[in-house]
Amino acid sequence: MRNAMSNHPPRVTRPPEEAGISFLGVIFWLVILVFAIAFIIKVMPSYYDYWSLRNIVSAQARQSSPQDSVSQIRYDLNSRLSVAMIHIPQKDIRIEKSGHGPPMITISYDRIVPLAGNISLLLHFETVGH
Repeated sequence: MRNAMSNHPPRVTRPPEEAGISFLGVIFWLVILVFAIAFIIKVMPSYYDYWSLRNIVSAQARQSSPQDSVSQIRYDLNSRLSVAMIHIPQKDIRIEKSGHGPPMITISYDRIVPLAGNISLLLHFETVGH
């Protein structure tokens, strides 16, 4: 005879479920990480140049006197830019003198950063020093 405890069906034990990420998941996230790092490596030099340019323009505007001519200010600015190895077309540099105050130097330019194949990123930068 069977006792009262044996009326239940026998227990089926399952193997423990695996938790974690699959090999394909690892590959997927690795590819995303590689693209993100490549994007940062390609874009950061443009931003570094911009941050340096902002400091140069501010310093040039502060150190220029109202007696300096626009051509002298442009020459001094270009000298600083060449030392920093920043190349900005002259058409993108605007220098305005107002009566007795410091000159206003505005630089507005675009950078095209090639990403992959025919995909590029257009970055627009503008800085004003006075």
